[in-house]
Amino acid sequence: MAKMILDEVRERLRAAGIVKSDKQFCELWLGKSECYLRGLRFNDITPSADALATCAAQLAITARQLREYGEDRHCTWADELERLRVACYGAMDAQARKKLQRKGVCV
Repeated sequence: MAKMILDEVRERLRAAGIVKSDKQFCELWLGKSECYLRGLRFNDITPSADALATCAAQLAITARQLREYGEDRHCTWADELERLRVACYGAMDAQARKKLQRKGVCV
């Protein structure tokens, strides 16, 4: 789920013209190296909580900036970014729950 949300965020940001490349997305939106997503795919691993949290924070900042424009189209994109921000936190929560279950701390 976490990998899927990052792919969705990247694609929606591209559609909005906010992000132009994977490099830009990884560095500016995840706080990671330009090959971060490629590494996740190659190694079949989930993104770090840090990457998800950084992405969620960037989405919140950008949504707020878009709302300040006050135009309907900007508010529509701001709503979309807010939805994605919530999804990032949901992915982080799901990862944490799985980790706790593996350790036998939580059922």
